[in-house]
Amino acid sequence: METLILFFKGLIIGIGKVIPGVSGSLLAISLGLYEKILDKVGHIFQNFKENVSFLLPIGLGVLIAVLFGSKILLYFFETYYVYTVMFFIGLIVGTVPGILKKGKRNFKDWFVILFIFVVMYLFYTKVSFNEFRPDSSLKSSLYILFLGLVDALTMVMPGISGTATYMMLGSYTFILELFSNPFSKIGYCILFGIGLVLGILGMIKVVNFCFKKYKKMTWNCILAFLLSSIFFLLLKIIDLINSTNIFPIFLLFIIGFFLISITNEE
Repeated sequence: METLILFFKGLIIGIGKVIPGVSGSLLAISLGLYEKILDKVGHIFQNFKENVSFLLPIGLGVLIAVLFGSKILLYFFETYYVYTVMFFIGLIVGTVPGILKKGKRNFKDWFVILFIFVVMYLFYTKVSFNEFRPDSSLKSSLYILFLGLVDALTMVMPGISGTATYMMLGSYTFILELFSNPFSKIGYCILFGIGLVLGILGMIKVVNFCFKKYKKMTWNCILAFLLSSIFFLLLKIIDLINSTNIFPIFLLFIIGFFLISITNEE
C-alpha cells in the first residue's frame, strides 16, 4: 500500500512538472516528500535497497505523468486554457500554508522575500526569447543540453517553475512535444537527459548545503519563488476572466486548493 501511495504522489509531482507556473518540487513539499527525496538521493548508496524502494515508485509516477500528461495537457491548454490555469493556481496556493509553517519571519525576512519576488517578476515578464526550433547545429544541441540543466534546477529548487521558465525561454512547446513523443526524437532526449542528470547531481548538493547552513533563508527564497509563480499565472489569465466564467473558475481554484491541502502532511 505504501508503494502505491508513493506512486500516486509521484503522479501528482509529475503533473506539476508540465504545468506552466507550477513547480513539481513545491508539490513534493506539500506531499511531505521533498526533504526525504533530497536526503535519499543525496545518500543513495547508504541503505541502497531502502532508498531505491522509496524513490523508484515516485520516479515511475513522475515519468508516467510527464509522458502521458503532456498529451492530455496539450489538449486542455488548447481547449480550456483559463480553467486549467486557475485549477493549478489553486494547487500552488494550497502549498502556501505548509511553507508558512517553516518558521516565524521578521520584517527583514519579508523584505528579502519581496525583493526576490520583484526580481522573479521582472525575470518572467520582462525577459523573453524567440521560439526555439531545433536543428542539426552544435548550437542547437548545446541549447537542448542547457534545457536539461534548467529542468534539473527547477526540479530540485522549489518554487521555480520549469514550465514558466521554458515559456520565457521560448522552449515550452518544444519541451511538451519532446515529452509527448520521446521515442521519435531520441537524440534530443539523450541530450536533454544528460543535462538533466548532471544538473540534478549538482543541484542536490547545493540545496542540501543551503538547508544545512541557511535553512531559514532557503525557505524564504522558496516562498518568494512560490508567490512569483502565482502572480505569473494570474497575469496570464487576468484578461480572460469575465462574468460568464468567473464562477466555474473560482470553483476550480477551490478544488485545486483543497486537493493539495488535504495531502499536506506537514
